[in-house]
Amino acid sequence: MNHPFLQSIRTIGFYFGTWVLISVIHFSVLFFFYDEMFIVAVADSAIFNMLYCIMAIPIWYAVRYSQFTGKITFNLVFSHVVSLIIILFIWFGTGRAILPSIFPDNIDYQHFFSKSMPWRVISGFLYYMIIVMVYYVIIYYNNLQEKLRNESKLNEMVIDSELNLLKAQINPHFLFNSLNSVSSLTITNPEKAQEMVVKLSDFLRYTVSRNNEKFSSLQLEFENTRRYLDIEKVRFGSKLEYDFILNEECTSIQIPVMILQPLYENAVKHGVYESTGKVLINTTCHVEECCIEISIKNNFEPGAPLRKGAGIGLKNIRERLKLIYHNEQLLQTKIEGNIFEAILIIPKEVASMK
Repeated sequence: MNHPFLQSIRTIGFYFGTWVLISVIHFSVLFFFYDEMFIVAVADSAIFNMLYCIMAIPIWYAVRYSQFTGKITFNLVFSHVVSLIIILFIWFGTGRAILPSIFPDNIDYQHFFSKSMPWRVISGFLYYMIIVMVYYVIIYYNNLQEKLRNESKLNEMVIDSELNLLKAQINPHFLFNSLNSVSSLTITNPEKAQEMVVKLSDFLRYTVSRNNEKFSSLQLEFENTRRYLDIEKVRFGSKLEYDFILNEECTSIQIPVMILQPLYENAVKHGVYESTGKVLINTTCHVEECCIEISIKNNFEPGAPLRKGAGIGLKNIRERLKLIYHNEQLLQTKIEGNIFEAILIIPKEVASMK
């Protein structure tokens, strides 16, 4: 850790400026209260305080490398006592060698200098205590900031791991279903099987390319969603229809990668699978004052039994939104008649910053 007062021109200026202020106070006491000559007061205050100013710099290293764990120990006290004695000895010795030699004929000042030793010792002791306390406060503050930074990094690593785990739950599930469909189509309709493999390849290429990214534009996500729906349409034919009604302002918005995928899987799994008629998946996006709302609706057949594992995809989305935006209310679902609607809310300010 570098010296806190020698890190920049600003800190150096602050440090020496503080000692100049102390020197001015020292001068004022000598000149106005002790009636010392102007030049004598200037020399005494400047020399004594600037000497301490210089000697206070290495005190930092004594403080920095002394073991202070919040409890005062004998070794800590002993090291500071020795350091204080050395500082005072050098300070007095140097000051006594310089000042009396500047005014050798000033008997009054010589007498004053000798009489002032006690309060100089006291001021030197107070200087040392204040400087040491300031240094310890700086060390404590720096250690606290370092701890907070480390905790922040650790939290980010934990969140990234959780997000990656949640994302990893998406692809194997979809890939498993798709490969089963391809396997069936190779027997019943080889041409459709080939078409599905090509579309699946494009879909997975996008997924892999975005695997290490947290966010993607809504336009790219919708393009990949169309690939997914085209894959499912190969399997279900005219039974599955989809429609996108998008506001142009929405397309540039950044959203979490693959956050939409489970919503469409949910619509296919609990709508198309169980329905004997046509199912329309309708997607709309519009911009509100503080957020972007993405609505995904699909009709379903009333009374159809829920497929096994219902709700896992929605839970996945809620967990990811909670980790990213710290809000548990960004995914809403509702059922009106035979229409299931999922509403995804992306905070506008946060989305525009990604």
